[in-house]
Amino acid sequence: MKTKTLFFSVMMSFLTYTSCTNDPDPKTAANVTTDDIAANQQVDDAFDDVLAIAEDQYEATEGSITGKTNILPYNSILPDCVTFSDLGSTELVRVWTIIFGTETTPCKFRGHYLKGKIILTRTRGTTFPKTMTITYSNFYINDNNIDGTATWTREMVGTIDVDLHPKTTFTMTEMKLTTSKGTYTRNGNRIREMIEGFDTRAILSDNVFKTYGTFTTTHPNGTVFSSLIESETPLIHKTACSLLDTPMPFPVSGVLKLTKNPHSATINYGSGACDNLATLSIDGGEPIEITLGK
Repeated sequence: MKTKTLFFSVMMSFLTYTSCTNDPDPKTAANVTTDDIAANQQVDDAFDDVLAIAEDQYEATEGSITGKTNILPYNSILPDCVTFSDLGSTELVRVWTIIFGTETTPCKFRGHYLKGKIILTRTRGTTFPKTMTITYSNFYINDNNIDGTATWTREMVGTIDVDLHPKTTFTMTEMKLTTSKGTYTRNGNRIREMIEGFDTRAILSDNVFKTYGTFTTTHPNGTVFSSLIESETPLIHKTACSLLDTPMPFPVSGVLKLTKNPHSATINYGSGACDNLATLSIDGGEPIEITLGK
């Protein structure tokens, strides 16, 4: 239950977010601070954008053979300012570059500003699991650079008659987000399942995803934070929330536990509403309400 309000911004860009703690050295702080939460949310949001883009382009170019029964064309979530280039695909491998805007005019996607290129290299055909490697070329989200390697692996779970849907494992290996505060490095797995909307290919607004997994984030000062999203309390994302005039690309429910040494913070994202609210409990303390985003 939300019992108290704490208004701090979990900013999409560290160029503008305001510190909410007087802790002079987060690396040696005894507990998890609100700045730690802001930093972790920043990395989460950036890499969730990348995962959503990769999923979208798989569906746009090959998804119709994975079990969707609707024969209508797939509607991409990417804006019109995105262009594409084929880098020498073959019958077995597809190499596809997604270009976001220009150096001076970035693309707006889910409330964020993107520029540069994402390169997707993946296997083709009907055999599962499918794999795709995600790399970057001068790619930025809100002037924060993303680099490193991510591997996307898709399975199909269920049957055509019973709950057929895709399950994707997003493996991050030395994935880096560089901001004005320094470089944040992430390793680990984030699993994403499409739990609603898979049988209505032409409709985006009914798509719902659950994500869970374990991963670590190393902050610029060397402090390592461990994140846990349990499958019993996954983060739920509704595509409809990202399509609002004021996009809300945040989880609508679910629980994330962030651990720093023996201390921890638990973030509860709510009960299903498209908003930018969550509750935060540090070291098992009284939950306070926080505002995500700008």
